[in-house]
Amino acid sequence: MKYYPAFLDLRDRPCLVVGGGPVAERKALVLFDAGADLSVVSPTLTPHLRELADKGKITYHAKNFSEHYLTGAFLAVAATDDDAVNDAVAHACRKNGVLVNVATAPDEGTFIVPSVIERGDLLIAISTCGDSPALARRIREELEQTYGTEYGVFLEKMALLRRRLLKEVPSEEDRRKI
Repeated sequence: MKYYPAFLDLRDRPCLVVGGGPVAERKALVLFDAGADLSVVSPTLTPHLRELADKGKITYHAKNFSEHYLTGAFLAVAATDDDAVNDAVAHACRKNGVLVNVATAPDEGTFIVPSVIERGDLLIAISTCGDSPALARRIREELEQTYGTEYGVFLEKMALLRRRLLKEVPSEEDRRKI
């Protein structure tokens, strides 16, 4: 299957994770770090998710999934260990026009999550379109050796320089030369 690569701005967008185990936690933390307005629906939570909920950083519904939890959601992740629940989440999302990732069955969702290298604002995403997560991980590990933390620092400096150039040099042609 061919996917359209994109980086989504999830700041303050309502996102839902269905599930409260380790896989759901991993998915939820990425959404949380991206600034999503995050809700989690699950009868139980990992200790880390429980801590975020107790601090009011995420909304927690100690319930089983119901379609009404998708109301207003931009994106959802089905990450339970129950295929029937994950299928129900995927079906409800498709019906309601909500982007959905299904952790255990990527083909059931409307998007997949790539393997990612993060160095500050430098994000390198690797995908095999779900054909070989192991290969994506191997390539990511190789690239992690090439692109160290210094790239994040370099990018911070470049962002400052770019903002200054945009402000002080009106000509796009001159900015490109610089």
